[in-house]
Amino acid sequence: MVSQAAYIRSTRTSPKDFTLLTPPMGAPTETAHKDVPVPSEDASPKNDEYTTLDLGVWRVLLPRDVVSGGFFSATVSKWNTIVFAYPVVSRFFREIYSLSPHLVILVLLLKLWGELESVLMLYVSGRLLRIIEVGLTEGRPDVNAITQALVARLIGVTVTAAARWGREYISPQLDSLIQLHFEDHLLQAKLRLDMPTATDSSSRTQATAHDAESAFDSLCEASMRLFGLVSQLLFISQQRSAGALFTVIAVVRPLLSLFLAEPPTAHVAYSENASYLRLRSLQSLSSSYYRADVIAAGDIAGWITAEYHRARDALGSVASKDVWSQYSMERTPMNKILGEWAGELPTLYWALSAMLRPEKFSMTSIAILQQYSSSLNYSLQMLFWDLSQVGKAVTNIKILYEAGNIKNQIIDGDVAYPRPSTDISKGMDIELRNVCFAYPGEKAKESALQDVSFRIPVGSLVVIVGANGSGKSTIIKLLTRLYDTDSGAILVDGLPIQDYRLADLRQTQATLSQDHHLYPLTLGENIGLGYSEHVDDLDMIMQSAKDGGAAELLDKFKEGAQTTLEPISTAFGYQLDDDKHKSLKGVLAKLEKTTEVSGGEKQRLVASRTFMRFRTGKIKLLCVDEPSSALDPRGEFELFERLRETGDGKTMIFVTHRFGHLTKYADVIICMKEGKVAELGTHKDLMAGGGEYASLYNVQAQAFADSEQKNRDARKD
Repeated sequence: MVSQAAYIRSTRTSPKDFTLLTPPMGAPTETAHKDVPVPSEDASPKNDEYTTLDLGVWRVLLPRDVVSGGFFSATVSKWNTIVFAYPVVSRFFREIYSLSPHLVILVLLLKLWGELESVLMLYVSGRLLRIIEVGLTEGRPDVNAITQALVARLIGVTVTAAARWGREYISPQLDSLIQLHFEDHLLQAKLRLDMPTATDSSSRTQATAHDAESAFDSLCEASMRLFGLVSQLLFISQQRSAGALFTVIAVVRPLLSLFLAEPPTAHVAYSENASYLRLRSLQSLSSSYYRADVIAAGDIAGWITAEYHRARDALGSVASKDVWSQYSMERTPMNKILGEWAGELPTLYWALSAMLRPEKFSMTSIAILQQYSSSLNYSLQMLFWDLSQVGKAVTNIKILYEAGNIKNQIIDGDVAYPRPSTDISKGMDIELRNVCFAYPGEKAKESALQDVSFRIPVGSLVVIVGANGSGKSTIIKLLTRLYDTDSGAILVDGLPIQDYRLADLRQTQATLSQDHHLYPLTLGENIGLGYSEHVDDLDMIMQSAKDGGAAELLDKFKEGAQTTLEPISTAFGYQLDDDKHKSLKGVLAKLEKTTEVSGGEKQRLVASRTFMRFRTGKIKLLCVDEPSSALDPRGEFELFERLRETGDGKTMIFVTHRFGHLTKYADVIICMKEGKVAELGTHKDLMAGGGEYASLYNVQAQAFADSEQKNRDARKD
């Protein structure tokens, strides 16, 4: 490994004093990051912790204890999950109750009535059947009693329907409150994440605000369903025609089904089936993301279709259904046969009772018992379904709250910046010492930066050049602490950059990059958020737009700064026929229509945001990372000139792989190659040296000369 120690030892006023204090790139020196640990490529658990199943195209990893324990192990595990999660579930319900106590109580009462209604209907129906049976037996129907029973049933049905309507009418209001509350929670949790944590799949939260709403419904439904089932069991067990024995017999089938079923459990699933993966890749080419590329490629559609058919034929009949439907599939018919036999136990009870005690049985008794059996069977099945969702609900609640506790990988410092001894009006002093860095999960053999060392004095204008992938942009990401170094150190005004408070440090930095995006907000807000305290200051926004070259763009829209280029899409149509619903389709086409602007115009808007940021008066470092790729030469020249003038006295770093007029003003040019400092110096010195910089410059100069010659020849013709 090669160590570089390229230092800039100078003030801004004397470019010739910038010197390279180390041997050229490639000279052997001590390894600067020999102690950096290399992560293991195999991060999967050991084989004694899980078992592997192949299901169709899927490979499934299951915890060995769950597989060996079966139903009881899964049930105990689920119960423990629920019990141990009581504190977080209690917090969850308290927060929801605080959103609207009256609404929560009303919704719960309406849900409770829905469960009590089943017991009430069993009682009313049984009473009506017995009254009719007595009347038919005696030949004198009791019209008054039958009428009362019918009226009672109608009243019960009416109240139930009204309660169901009330629940359907009110629940969306509570659901909306819950969703907005937890959207706020997740918004704050996600906004506080740093770059490595946000892109780390192990730290990324999978919970959504909709999960909170679903969890509340699942827990309420399970609780109410359990209450309703207990009520039914107590009622049926006390009836003369049923009793405790019949009650036990009636619940055998659903309990047996629960015991024989494969309970959902924790698992990891992935596919290594080449044909299946090929199908999914080819299918993705039909998405809007690749639309322009596919169209521009000409006849690629035929090739995609042919390859899809080839992959489909290669896959054959190998199952690709979801993992759990395959895992839970019965291997033999015995479980289903046992379930059907258990379902016939109530019929066996009626038949034996009729044979053994004919004087106490009638068709009405059998009809009532059948009602009881069906009601219990349905209630138990629904309860089991609700309980199966409880584990998922509890897990989602825990994930929701854990989202706010995710620890950032970039540790915040405790030193205020700028320090009292530092002149806030001047630039930032920066020094890199033997910096090594590789992006998390990067598959490249070499690190993005290897033993990079240099110093940038206060107020310097530095241009970093190099081929694509040479590490130029990575330096900017480290200076803005989007990432931290793997080894080595970055000093800012003499202290390690990690010592400073992140918020303070970033308030003094302005970055302009080709990777910056426009927000789905108004153009004025897109610019104004460079200085959020003045996001509504139209005069300041327009002046920043002028500096960034976007003033003319704002003027060409009717709504000016209030224009939103890409509004959030909410409009959709359903079963619209081309002939029958032309007017509706026309309305849909006009709703929330996006406005296209050129790449250069987008870059001007982003640049205007940077000029707005300069108006905070706190900027000490300007980092410009190839922001002009879509600008014409004149636009690029004007942008760089305004940036240079606005940032006068600040430390400025320009990253580019294009050589332009900036190199003439640079106090020093740092030339990167393969993650290392190849050379540094002024344009004149580097050209005289005939090294990497001169080679890159000459290639671009020759390309420009050839282009100009072609233009002259074309004009002559």
